[in-house]
Amino acid sequence: MQKTNVLLVLALFSGLAFHGSAMFFTLESTYDALIHLFFADHYATDWFQSWDYRWYTGFSVHGYPPLVHQVMGLLSLAGGLKFGMFTVALTGVLLFITGVYRFTYLLTSDERIAGYGALAAVFSSSFVETLHLFGQLPSIIGLSVLLHALPEVYLWIREGSYRKLWRALALIAVTVTSHHVTPIFGMVFFIFPVIGLALMDKTRERVIHHKAITFRAFFTSFKRVFWRIFSFGLSSLLLIITCILPYWINSRQNPITQVPIPHGSRDNFLEVSSSGLVFFLIPWGILLLILPYIFYRFFSKRLLFFGLSFSIMALLGTGGTTPLPRMLLGDTAFNILTLDRFTLWASILALPILAEFLFRFLEGDFREWLKTRFGSLYPKILGGGFLAGILLMVIFSMSLGYFRPSQPQKIEMLPIVNFLNQDEHDRWRYLPLGFGDQMAWLSAQTNALTVDGNYHSARRLPELTTRAVERLENSKFRGVEGIGSLQQFLTIPEKYHLKYVFSNDKFYDPLLYFCGWQRLQQLENGIMVWEKLNIAPLPPVLPGEATAPWLNLMWGLLPVSTLIIAFILMVQLPWWRAIYRDDGKQGKKLGYPPQLQHFSSTVAYLTKGWGFLMLTLLVGLLVSFWNGEQHQQSPETLLTAYYDALDFKDFERAYSYLDPEEGKSLAQYMLEVSVSDGILSSYAKLDRVGIEVLFMDSQNAKAKVRASWITPLEQVDKEFEHRLVKRKDRWYLVPQEKTRKIPAEQFYVSNEPRFYNHGRRKVTTQATRDEDILDQPRLQVTQARMVVYNGQLAIVGEVRNIDNIPADVTLTATIYDAENSEIASYNGMYHLKHKLLPKESTSFKILFEETAWNNNEDQKPGTYDPALQFPLQLRSLPTRFNLQCAGNISTSDLYKSIGLQTLDIQNGLVNGTLYNSGIQEVTIPQLLVSYYDEEGKLLWVDHQFLEDAIRVQRTGEFSYPLLDINQYTILDQRMDLCFVNGLPNPASGFTGTGDITELQYHQGAGFEYIKFDLNGYVGNPK
Repeated sequence: MQKTNVLLVLALFSGLAFHGSAMFFTLESTYDALIHLFFADHYATDWFQSWDYRWYTGFSVHGYPPLVHQVMGLLSLAGGLKFGMFTVALTGVLLFITGVYRFTYLLTSDERIAGYGALAAVFSSSFVETLHLFGQLPSIIGLSVLLHALPEVYLWIREGSYRKLWRALALIAVTVTSHHVTPIFGMVFFIFPVIGLALMDKTRERVIHHKAITFRAFFTSFKRVFWRIFSFGLSSLLLIITCILPYWINSRQNPITQVPIPHGSRDNFLEVSSSGLVFFLIPWGILLLILPYIFYRFFSKRLLFFGLSFSIMALLGTGGTTPLPRMLLGDTAFNILTLDRFTLWASILALPILAEFLFRFLEGDFREWLKTRFGSLYPKILGGGFLAGILLMVIFSMSLGYFRPSQPQKIEMLPIVNFLNQDEHDRWRYLPLGFGDQMAWLSAQTNALTVDGNYHSARRLPELTTRAVERLENSKFRGVEGIGSLQQFLTIPEKYHLKYVFSNDKFYDPLLYFCGWQRLQQLENGIMVWEKLNIAPLPPVLPGEATAPWLNLMWGLLPVSTLIIAFILMVQLPWWRAIYRDDGKQGKKLGYPPQLQHFSSTVAYLTKGWGFLMLTLLVGLLVSFWNGEQHQQSPETLLTAYYDALDFKDFERAYSYLDPEEGKSLAQYMLEVSVSDGILSSYAKLDRVGIEVLFMDSQNAKAKVRASWITPLEQVDKEFEHRLVKRKDRWYLVPQEKTRKIPAEQFYVSNEPRFYNHGRRKVTTQATRDEDILDQPRLQVTQARMVVYNGQLAIVGEVRNIDNIPADVTLTATIYDAENSEIASYNGMYHLKHKLLPKESTSFKILFEETAWNNNEDQKPGTYDPALQFPLQLRSLPTRFNLQCAGNISTSDLYKSIGLQTLDIQNGLVNGTLYNSGIQEVTIPQLLVSYYDEEGKLLWVDHQFLEDAIRVQRTGEFSYPLLDINQYTILDQRMDLCFVNGLPNPASGFTGTGDITELQYHQGAGFEYIKFDLNGYVGNPK
């Protein structure tokens, strides 16, 4: 008579219902799922092609095992890419549950306990996190298949059944082609302990019980099955090498040059609590409460090898909390590996012990032990609490991405895809900013190329590999490394044929503007499209890495073949047979069931005490967190909370910290906030806050705050003094009244010229007609020289728009040595006005930068410093320079209605006032300061960004310290290699003496005249 294995059936249905419904809300917002979707699209598009041009400047897909991606690609042919992704994810859930069932049965030889193991797998917090927060589908598939292989390995070692050997090898082949890291470490931490278990049980056949096993008896058993172990190990090694041979060849030919990218799993969890939560507390979950029991069972003689494996993995999973993981792995492996995988594997290894504990606790000897000592009600209360803890941990893990989103809000990709497909926009590369991992989903829907990507191990560009930055699109989170890398791409985009930027984060907008980009349009999904003019399209034939055809065939056929072979060999589906079992024909146990009749009192009290200790620590953490949320207990906590609220734009919370007796309403406060703009208000991120209490009594206090903000352009440091009062045991901030300027006129009319360029007037994909092609604006370089100031090599000069139409100006300088060999080339960035109206001129300065930290001995700063430069390391002395000026018709970002109203120069300090006479608010005003000698020759160019915006018909103040120009050397001032739009520079009539009537006389340190040019970024043009 057959009897249903109720617990396994319940686990399978629960897993499908729970994970199958939840993944539709979580999987697309995970870290990795969309990356695998991109790879799946590659195989669905061109199965045997090894090179994908869409990321970076091209990369080989042989850098990641393909099976999971190929299966998703095949399934996408039936229902689309997302259908393939969700189907593979559901398959992974089933494989994981049944894999844990078989693994638990291997360790316990009890189908009831194995059923509890399957249920524990469904609600394992580490599995929930891996699937619903990380989206690591290949890891899940690889681990699940490996769990299915373990019983086959055990039976081969113990019984020598060749059928089991072929099954084990087939499953390992599937694991290898799914995820390369899993079988490598799985051999050490899963398969070696299983071999040890098989040897233990083999030895047990000749003794009374496991405790009677001696080393001599164990070694005798080892010698008897040595050739089985050797043949299996050699076969597994050959499979690991052969199944993904193209991967190993690619790794040898293209070794990873990427510098280590910081990962939270390597943090000190005691110092970085967020990393401790995500990479320690959540994956361990409820297992933390029964750690003594886990160690007790794992270090019984039969499971001793599992105990050693579990202990090592648990230790490695602690990351940088102790120095031991780094000592065990070495610096290289420690900085490359993500150590959370060890915690995941350790938690999965412990699931059979958790299942055994649940069995003994809910219906076994531990339950009877508790009833005997504490009464029949106590086990029910304890059991209810334990199961509630499991449920709460799962809910918390599932909802973490909701309360602390790791990705931006979902972006509708269709408008971007349509933009790239129209008017041949896909002939240039693009760059998404602020997209998160959704950039992979965008790449999967278009054939257009991007300089960024989402698989950093495949990168080869030094601008990327020398930076510890995951992606350019989120570069702001890596401070100087991220912004520095992004700046180089935005400053010299022609090197990468980069023409379009899709911005989903306004933080980057000022950087784009001052690097010479212009806003093209805002798409219907809210994404702002930025464009760089004068960028050549991609060549028809792009360089790529040729791969031997036999390697491409091997990569395309072998992984799927392993899956087919494994399915044929496992067609009897042992886990399916386990659902129905015949009580009259009980099969042979895999091993020796543990004796579970008498629960050890010592272990019971130790586990109970440890559990209460963990709960006490948890309550303590919650109380500490609650106290930390009480922000008005002292002046220090109040000011910290106030600036934190301002940083996150939580203005209502910031208002709640203001003294209610001052009479300022929320409406008035929000209105004042709404009219405050500028680089500090709109584009800054608080870096640090220092608080010094100057005075304090029982009711009043005065404090000084030193705050530092990071912006895409510069670092802003400011000091503030605040008065605080105490009301009913709570501290409040006394609001500071700000002087508000009132414009002179209520209604203002501005007569400003507006420009419009039709572009291609005829709607056609054919070549633009000659009459629709406008001439490039004529520019003129009036001064140019190569100089060195304070160790900085630069090209300085002046350029004028001598045409009658507005011009977008791009300046490229190249320096040469005495043998006319090129040393370096770079574009102008901050130190010029990129938009020139007719007859308008601008001073410019072009600095030459290295790719930062390209050498191992270079020291990276600990914090972000936007002003940090990386001067060119000269290999030879530059003697000549070439200046290429390109002008293109521009009709946007031409706001020039900001002027210098007052100026006062005293003691080397310039104080002045700017006036906005137009009808646009200038969000970030910029001051370009040019220094001249007594003959009017340009010496140097400096700049300053004003912190506050200048509203319409209002003024803004600035204070600028003048430079000392004495340490100054001229290397070359010949202008015969200055070109405009590819032609020689038009004769300027410049005789070496500038028009000093346009300059402000001031005899300073090394200069005689100065000039102030004004530029400004309009953040919200109307």
